Amino acid sequence: MIERMALHIAKSIKGANPAQTASVEVMQYSLIAIIGTGSAIFLSILFAAILGTAFQTIVVLLSFMTLRAFSGGYHFDSAEKCTLVSIFGAVVIPLIPLNDTPNDILLAAAFVLILLFAPKGKNQSRIFSRKHYPLLKLISLVIVTTNYWIGLPEVTLAFLVQALSLLPFIWKGGEINEETR
Repeated sequence: MIERMALHIAKSIKGANPAQTASVEVMQYSLIAIIGTGSAIFLSILFAAILGTAFQTIVVLLSFMTLRAFSGGYHFDSAEKCTLVSIFGAVVIPLIPLNDTPNDILLAAAFVLILLFAPKGKNQSRIFSRKHYPLLKLISLVIVTTNYWIGLPEVTLAFLVQALSLLPFIWKGGEINEETR
């Protein structure tokens, strides 16, 4: 649905100004990202507002996206899957109670996963050269470490979910056309 909507919009834009616009494919790719991300953010906050957890959901979204920008992670094969899973995670994570000790253990697990597997992903290999990977890993580790001082359980869970998206068995059969190691 998102892909079809993006294609329709891209064709309309191209038809309105064929000489001064990018290719339909380039515009469609960008529009998929904009529509998918925008929909996930809007719907997550809407559902969370109904549940009374809008602020926590915003914190989850910001935490997840910030870490993901540097650590990378698995990409679903469709924008719809990504949007639905993102909405589910952003709305559900703030509802999960977490005490201090489990919070510290899960944050340590996220730290170790980042240490072992980040960065990973098509975006990292496209945007950064391999010489930048140690810096991306360091930035990712610093981001995770900040929650030892902040101490928000929803941030810990967002970081853990993001770190789990780096695991090799998650990638098996998924996005295999890249080299990150």
